[in-house]
Amino acid sequence: MNKDVSNRGWSPNELVDQKSKRHGLFQWWYDKTSIPDPPVNASFAQREAARKSHLLSTIVFWLLVTFILFIPGCFALPNHYVIYADLGMLALCIPALFFNRAKKPQIAGILLTFAFEAALTMVVFTTWPLDEPSIQQFELFVFGELLCVSLLAPGTVFIVMIYNMAVITVSLLWQPHDPVLNHDLASQLIPMLVRPVGVQLLVAFVAFLWVSGTNQAAKRADKAEMIAKLEHELADQKQELEQGIQLILETHIEVANGNLNARAPLNQGNVLWQISRALNTLLIRFQRAAQAEKDLQRVEYAVNMTVQSIQHADARNQNPRISVTYTQIDPLIAALQGKTIDFTAVPFDPRSSQRARE
Repeated sequence: MNKDVSNRGWSPNELVDQKSKRHGLFQWWYDKTSIPDPPVNASFAQREAARKSHLLSTIVFWLLVTFILFIPGCFALPNHYVIYADLGMLALCIPALFFNRAKKPQIAGILLTFAFEAALTMVVFTTWPLDEPSIQQFELFVFGELLCVSLLAPGTVFIVMIYNMAVITVSLLWQPHDPVLNHDLASQLIPMLVRPVGVQLLVAFVAFLWVSGTNQAAKRADKAEMIAKLEHELADQKQELEQGIQLILETHIEVANGNLNARAPLNQGNVLWQISRALNTLLIRFQRAAQAEKDLQRVEYAVNMTVQSIQHADARNQNPRISVTYTQIDPLIAALQGKTIDFTAVPFDPRSSQRARE
């Protein structure tokens, strides 16, 4: 399996960092209003923070578009406070973007959720008297839940749900109503209360399960990506180890065959570099020791030949004719006083002398 993985030609970074290409207005918007994309080796928490930051940036973009387009409609509504709620949301979207850009998407999410809930609550309680068409705005509270569950921790949606249910209940029970709504509430209070409250309850639980499941799936996907990346890296390390071991083995074979100049050609980036470095150091010392042993043998042989030459000349009452040996004893020969040294044209070779003696 590892050979197949190492030969496929893909990089583990391609698994972990698969970004969709964005161009034009959206890319400019993300660059200005959200945190930068995390690096390839970022942790799951960093990538999740970047994802939420991009999501918040997208939501704010469409909120701005929606509230701007809704401005003309605000003047057609009987409740004149709607325009203040609309403009207030537009104003609070700007600091939310600044918080998002400053790597504080949690604060931005809290600000947006609180602002939307506060604006809608103001619109509800400033609708006097409350009539049946106006109670349809209760269902808009689900957008507050969706904002909360998308931008904050999934469990916080239940806090917003309880608040929305409380506002709806208070509005239906104690806010001034028109005669038609009063008549309907007198006979159908429970059905009229259950519907908006049930919508809040249903949306909150579904959104919680959806976001929680998505987060769990993202965590499992992140683990799978990390495992795939580790498998790829282990395959690369295994291949690198096999290549390094092969090169070291070839170096051993060359040295065993007499090539003392052989070295393990591993660079510093290889995992076996320290072993190859130690081996190369050992080979250098071994080569020096072998050369020193050869030099010692040549010196020993030169000394023996020189002594024999002197003894042979003394036995014949002749001046010894000592040849240059081209070894470390040549200064000693030159220092001998009263001796004649014969400098031969042919360099001294102990191996040839050894063969002639044999």
